[in-house]
Amino acid sequence: MRSERIQTKSADTTLFWLALASSILGLVFILDSGYVQSMRIGQGLLPRPFLMQAIMLGVGVGAFFLVRRANPQKLSKRALVWMGVAFLGLILVEVVGVSKNGAKRWLGTDTINLQPAEFMKVGAILYLSYALARKKAWQATWEKRKRERGWVNQVLVPKLERLWPAFVILLAVALVEHEKDLGTASVILATSIAMFFSAPVTWKSVTTIGLILILGLVGFVWKEPYRLERFTVHPHRWEREYINDETYQTTQSELAMVSGKLVGVGFGSGRAKYMLPATTSDFIMATVGEECGFWGPAVCLALIGGICFKLLQNAKQQKDRFRALFLTGTAWWLGIQACTNLMMANATLPAIGIPFPFISAGGSSLVALWIAIGLCDRLSSAPEPSKEVVVEGHRHGWRNRRTRLSGT
Repeated sequence: MRSERIQTKSADTTLFWLALASSILGLVFILDSGYVQSMRIGQGLLPRPFLMQAIMLGVGVGAFFLVRRANPQKLSKRALVWMGVAFLGLILVEVVGVSKNGAKRWLGTDTINLQPAEFMKVGAILYLSYALARKKAWQATWEKRKRERGWVNQVLVPKLERLWPAFVILLAVALVEHEKDLGTASVILATSIAMFFSAPVTWKSVTTIGLILILGLVGFVWKEPYRLERFTVHPHRWEREYINDETYQTTQSELAMVSGKLVGVGFGSGRAKYMLPATTSDFIMATVGEECGFWGPAVCLALIGGICFKLLQNAKQQKDRFRALFLTGTAWWLGIQACTNLMMANATLPAIGIPFPFISAGGSSLVALWIAIGLCDRLSSAPEPSKEVVVEGHRHGWRNRRTRLSGT
């Protein structure tokens, strides 16, 4: 016989408060790093990125409480709908999108717009959690294939089904890359690869899928010569022919981070905000590191690290594979994006356009992050059915998805 019981979980607001603290700290740094350029163009002491970020923080918190009411049992079934909406947004960008600085990435107007690629991050994690949670071990043996003479049905079809999620992700990455947004495309790709490694699939499948995705990334970089040039000239960024051109942002950011040393030059006293064009977004850590020293980026990274730790801790407690994968995937997303942005700021990597989660200016990014945190909070705190099944006292692990039997 099979018995089910519902395990109730007490409310845990850790994720909410860590995300809120990160967002408020981001507002402070956006105000500090953006007021110089705001005054320069006659907008006053309150820069527009700060005002928009404050508004979108309210929208994001509202979205958090909205998605937190979602039914966890229905969420996995609607993952394809989420992914479909994200794909639709990327397609609409190609048709009616708004262009800025030579890139077509937004829907809306020049003043009020939305970046669908940011929501594709959530959609991709939801889709992969759904797809990988449903995967079963492929049991067909060589003898069975020879006996049934069904190579297509017994070999080819299962293999294509196993690789299908990788092709879906590559299509999403290709659409984002077509918007000339290599940073977001790289984050989606890296997070997807990490999720494949985290899922209960064979190493052979993981290796095959990983190679497909990595080859896709190499192809995207090779497609545009200027992207490849960023990586080839990066080791020579301080040479005279590059320092005022291709590597200007990287060298100025590196100089600011070094100038900050341990305790910084003082809040509001940095020079990076006068020199860099993306002081409130991709290179906000240059100002943070310069004015607050080592401790500024360390605190920001600690907040994101705290969120990731809590997500992984919650994932470990889940019996449901979909929930565990979504929590793990979100942790990978935040960790990869935060570390990559920090490595851009200190010149470990060339500039590829990746913001720091919750800290950098970007309304779409902030709302997408809050939606993800809301879903994670819901999946972590919602009651989860616990099943027990009896089969001669044997206990099977989480990987093979078998239920447990008691001996009664």
